Amino acid sequence: MTLLCQILLEKAKEGVFRSGDSVRGTLKYSVDEPTKYETIYIRFVGHGSVNWTESDGDDRKTYNNREEYADLTQYCLKPDEDNVLKGCYSHPFEFLIPDDIPISKKDGVCHIYYKVVAVFVKSEGFFKTEKFDTEIPVYGYVNRCSPEPLIFGLQKELFSLTTTNKINVKVEIDKTFVTPGENINLKVTVNNNTDIPITIRTELVKRFTYRADDGHTRVDTVTVIGTAGNSPPMKERSISNLTCIVPTLPSLYSIQHSKMVDGAYRVRVTAVVPFPHINESADVPVVIGEGKDLLGATAKHVDGKALCPETPVDEKNDKDLEGLKV
Repeated sequence: MTLLCQILLEKAKEGVFRSGDSVRGTLKYSVDEPTKYETIYIRFVGHGSVNWTESDGDDRKTYNNREEYADLTQYCLKPDEDNVLKGCYSHPFEFLIPDDIPISKKDGVCHIYYKVVAVFVKSEGFFKTEKFDTEIPVYGYVNRCSPEPLIFGLQKELFSLTTTNKINVKVEIDKTFVTPGENINLKVTVNNNTDIPITIRTELVKRFTYRADDGHTRVDTVTVIGTAGNSPPMKERSISNLTCIVPTLPSLYSIQHSKMVDGAYRVRVTAVVPFPHINESADVPVVIGEGKDLLGATAKHVDGKALCPETPVDEKNDKDLEGLKV
């Protein structure tokens, strides 16, 4: 007996599925000889998992967690129906994607996916169950985390026995909620009341927190390459006004509505001072993605470090510093 199956999906608006959208399609299958089935059904499922290993000397421990975001079922053949099949069959289906779900995601620690799965359960035979599936990318809507525009700042005092040495930086960020690939604009006022020149660094920082089922957490914090910029040196005892641009990438998207992973982004502004002084930084959280009031602006989502290169935050590489206007 040979079972052939196709899951045909209607094209989503703008090429992507979103929370609250309907997934429509047709299940087509053929059976070449009379076969008795207990049931045939089709499911829309959404699952997530995290897995990582940590070492402490010779000891290694693996942490993991799982979540379920969707599990919807429609029957093509119920158990109490006439279930001896031969020939070709076609069954339309429709599923409503739930609200408040995270975006599809795959990296070295986390995997969040959504699938349409067809299940055929025979009444007899050694291999009674056959499954066919197709994975679909899903965008979950994200919520704002801060008002906009937003004003924040930092202050740095340098040690001196004779004069006042303070650095005051005031920053106005125009948006704290942006779509992937959209620029974040900063208006920066720097009061350098010291005897040394300083520069201002701006960058986008990615901070992903993963939670295992035993409560243990892992936090990965990196600067997204291609988003950093350095200002020209600002003279001592001077006031400067800067316009800074912090870009985002089309592949970036905040992860919300999950207990096992929190995918957050921050704009970081740093007053860079010469050695032996210590730099001073301030962060403000931003959300990258789509809200229900920002439809249709999302660029194509791509997973993979090759399209979203990142460096640890403590590795500063001046050749990657771009995007700041004075």
